[in-house]
Amino acid sequence: MITLEYLKDRLWTAASILRGVSSGDDYINYLFRLLLLKRFSDLFEEESYKVKPRFFIPAISQWNYLQQIPENIGQALNEAGRAIETYNPDIKELQGIFINYNFEHNHSQVSIQKQDKILRQLIWHLSEIKLQNKYFAEQDLLGKACEYLIAQLTAILGKMSGELFTPQKVAELLVRLLEPQPGMSICDPFCGLGGILTECIKQIKHFGNKQNDLLLYGQEINQNTFSLAKINLLLHDIFDFDIRLGDTIREPQLVENGKLMLFDRVISNPTFNVSNWGYELSKFDMYDRYRYGIPPKAGGNFAFIQHILTTLTNTGKAGVLVPLGVLFRGASEGIIRRRIIESDLIEAVIGLASNLLSGTGIPTAILIFNRDKQENRRNKILFIDASNEYQKSRNQNYLREKDITHIITAYQAFEDEEGYAKVVALEELAANEYTLNINRYVLTPKDENDKIDIETEIIKLRELEAQRAEAEMSMNKYLRELGIELSD
Repeated sequence: MITLEYLKDRLWTAASILRGVSSGDDYINYLFRLLLLKRFSDLFEEESYKVKPRFFIPAISQWNYLQQIPENIGQALNEAGRAIETYNPDIKELQGIFINYNFEHNHSQVSIQKQDKILRQLIWHLSEIKLQNKYFAEQDLLGKACEYLIAQLTAILGKMSGELFTPQKVAELLVRLLEPQPGMSICDPFCGLGGILTECIKQIKHFGNKQNDLLLYGQEINQNTFSLAKINLLLHDIFDFDIRLGDTIREPQLVENGKLMLFDRVISNPTFNVSNWGYELSKFDMYDRYRYGIPPKAGGNFAFIQHILTTLTNTGKAGVLVPLGVLFRGASEGIIRRRIIESDLIEAVIGLASNLLSGTGIPTAILIFNRDKQENRRNKILFIDASNEYQKSRNQNYLREKDITHIITAYQAFEDEEGYAKVVALEELAANEYTLNINRYVLTPKDENDKIDIETEIIKLRELEAQRAEAEMSMNKYLRELGIELSD
């Protein structure tokens, strides 16, 4: 039987083989598509006894054929992938994942002979891995191994920003807070690689439900990431989803009869502080998303939040990962925040540790929105300070199981916990000019012998630290756009 540790090792070795033929940030493009070819070929063979298998794999796409290709292997892989899409036109989940990628596209400095040699080695390496379900020691084995591969490559190469890949434990926390139930529609309108959507299926299956009890939707702006998101779900054995390509703010695709589709749960990790978010169209938005105010041109955080709020059903809930500046910045963002608070849509504000995400070391927070609060939670917001709960690591911090459990327990209890959680009435928020700064409400226990009150100064310091971190992240982003490489 194939174990998770064995599969992790084999996939990491496959990534090492690719060093000679692919740039580091292209590893996942290569490996995900090759794995999907191998997985589909193995599944087709395993299901050959069925009257109607889930999909048809033509001869030129089957793995035993690819093993025999003597030369121009990149071209053969292109043809194999395109044939799968051509022979399965009614399976929308497969469309666009191969045809928009060229296995030969990045090899101007590599000879065809060297490319063939490395690809042949990679194909034979993957041939040793049996990807039929009967050989798997546990469910979703391939999906879990792919999560490991993404996390490792992200940490080492530093090429994939946090909005494309949400670390598994952070995604797990978001999903468990939102508690998706059978029959619900779930959406991630800024889905990146689709990790939050795969986590939703995991949670449903964990409680003994079938994965098709959820209706999964998503949208992604980048063509390549859109394809990878679909591949990621397929490698998790998820075949029932609707992910669409396009700019969610400028051209939302999840639309029915001219109106935005509504969802029971919206869970997302949008890109932080995007400047080119669609400000030029905001005053004429046909979907009436900016009812709480138009966000500043320099940052689209509240554009994303208001899109999410507009797509919730009357009983819907949302969980959104945001930078801390969303909690306390003034001007137009302050006005929008005040109006959302006055509408009693925010249920909880949860502060997380710094350096939990890939691509940014800044601390973050989770905002929980609820259009149908329980009676005892109305006109109140729960603040949780979990910024000190994490496992420190060399390159990145991690949430532990006990950290996740503590956060979820406090959220479900919705009551004060000294130094950790505080329920705050809207009247107190108004008195504090509608700031959601967690340290304004959740105070560190003081020593009774301490005669100096430093709470106010600590709050100011935390705000300044968050502002500085966000400013540094924005500056680094602009420098990269100008082609200036930054040292670690």
